[in-house]
Order: sequence, then structure tokens, then C-alpha cells
Amino acid sequence: MDETQVPLAMTVHLLASSGHGSLLQQTLDQLLDCICPEVRLFLVSERVRPVKHYEKYQPKRSRFPGMSVLLFLQERLGEERLFRVLGSLQHSPWQCYPTQAAQGRPCPHLLANQEFYSLDNQMPVWGVRQVRGGTEILRVTLYCSFDNYEDAIRLYEMILQTEATLQKSNFCFFVLYATESFSLQLSLKQLPLGMSVDPKESSVLQFKVQEIGQLVPLLPNPCVPISSTRWQTRDYDGNKILLQ
Repeated sequence: MDETQVPLAMTVHLLASSGHGSLLQQTLDQLLDCICPEVRLFLVSERVRPVKHYEKYQPKRSRFPGMSVLLFLQERLGEERLFRVLGSLQHSPWQCYPTQAAQGRPCPHLLANQEFYSLDNQMPVWGVRQVRGGTEILRVTLYCSFDNYEDAIRLYEMILQTEATLQKSNFCFFVLYATESFSLQLSLKQLPLGMSVDPKESSVLQFKVQEIGQLVPLLPNPCVPISSTRWQTRDYDGNKILLQ
């Protein structure tokens, strides 16, 4: 994998509990090797101490997971490959994270149950979808509270220095990497009015930027240096961002 890596404008850093970092990195690498071996989007490191402090930032209430990862896999490439990916998600260290729609009723089709999986309750939820046309997609989605959606688009356009590709009034995405058969995307999805976001404290989006000095005054939350080359801040819904 290392020989064919391509540089990305964004990477997703996941903070594992002490002693679990190498296992989670290996788990993600194995899962994505058959989908996008040339891209290493997820980097796992171990956190210094458990995270328990974020409840002060936003009170606990009915909230939607702040980040998801969806794999859109081509039907024409065969069911065996699809089932291999799903089978990986159904074994440890993955944990089932079913949506409300999937609870309490059987589903006649394997991919219609809309189940999600996660490596940790403070990491993104993952799902697999089968598609019949177009390219395969790995899509990292940030869910935005209703009032923050438009501001979030402007923020990530500013960080990525490119305009979002708008699909619907409540959904857009940025193409981070693309070939004829594969697309890597960061998307923003607006939640219904009154629904709030549950930021994932062990998930951090890192972006490569050109002019950090010009960017910092325009950010919605404080931006502090954590090393000589990286600054940390949060977006409008509290998702962690690193700027390199």
C-alpha cells in the first residue's frame, strides 16, 4: 500500500485507546485495500488519555452521529467482494451501530437494512451501499445542524480552496481524489430543524493549507498551535479540525 500512496488534501485521524492503535490501523487498511489501495485516508494514533470532557461543549440530548463513512460499491464487480467487505464489518473490532429504521423489524434484503458499524463510539459510523452505475465512492460525511449548514459549506470551501459540488439544497460534496473508477469525497449533510450533532471526539479531520496566517482570523472558533506545523480548531458543530 505504501508504494502507491497519493497525497491528499484531507486525512482522517482516529484516536484509539492505548494499545489498540496498530490493530485499528490494520483493520482499516485491510478493509479498504480492495476498494482504494492507492489512498490512505485514515491514520490511527493512540490518545494520551481517555476523552470525557466534551459534554461541557454541547449538552447531551437527542443527537445524530457527527460523521459517517459510506462505501458505495459496484454491483458489477461481484457479490463476493461486497460480502467480503460486509463480513469484515461484522467481526471484531467492529461493532454494530443500527439506525432507528433498522430496529425492530426484519429486512428482506441484506443491503436494505441500513445498518452501520463503528470501531468506537467516538469514531465515525460506517456503512456499505450497492450501486449499479457510475464510479465507486468512499464518502466521508459531516452532518450539520440545520442553522449551521450554509456556514459549514463556506468554511470547508475556504479550507479546501475549492467550491462544493451541490447536489441538493441540504447536501453537497467535495471531490478529494478521483480516477475513472473511484472517487473520494468529503460531503456535508444538513440535519432536520431541531436535530443536533454529536461530534466524534476521537475523529479529527486534517487539512493541508497554504496560508495558515490568513485563514486563522476567518475561522468560527479559536485556532491554537499544537506543533510548529499544525493548528487545531473546531467547525460550527464542534468537529475537530487540524490545519497543517
